[in-house]
Amino acid sequence: MNNRSPFSERLQRAFDPSRRGVVGLVDALLGLCRERGLQLDWQANQCRARPLGVEPQESIEIPLPKSVFRAILARMAALFNERIPDSVSPYGGEGELSVGTNPPTVLRVAFTNTPGEQRLEIRGSADDTIEATDDDTSEEVGTDTDFSRAEHPGPVRPDGMMN
Repeated sequence: MNNRSPFSERLQRAFDPSRRGVVGLVDALLGLCRERGLQLDWQANQCRARPLGVEPQESIEIPLPKSVFRAILARMAALFNERIPDSVSPYGGEGELSVGTNPPTVLRVAFTNTPGEQRLEIRGSADDTIEATDDDTSEEVGTDTDFSRAEHPGPVRPDGMMN
């Protein structure tokens, strides 16, 4: 009998290999987080995922090489820096990403990608739904995910301090 939640099953599917590689994986994770927040971290040589919400959730072990996990974190930095150059460092940062188009949802994202710590937290809320604007020029890539808008308080240095 399978006693995993539907969210856990969709999370596991997000990590299934695809032709879009890390870009597709990050798109899938951000799309999934429109409905529920997620925390990923690397501990004891494994990736652990934990859905965020009202009730504490147990971690789910995700079979993933550390290099792929760090590539996910690097992709997050690239998403922020595509919109606002040098807004976060490759070692970490935090800010908001607009996801989806009908209607867009704002996700709060924080990540750390240092040799000693690798962590990603994505939080969403129904209160974060924003109105679409006429200047939205995002392209469809097989999902309704638009990561072209990001706002950030500033980059994080390798020691974890804000610049």
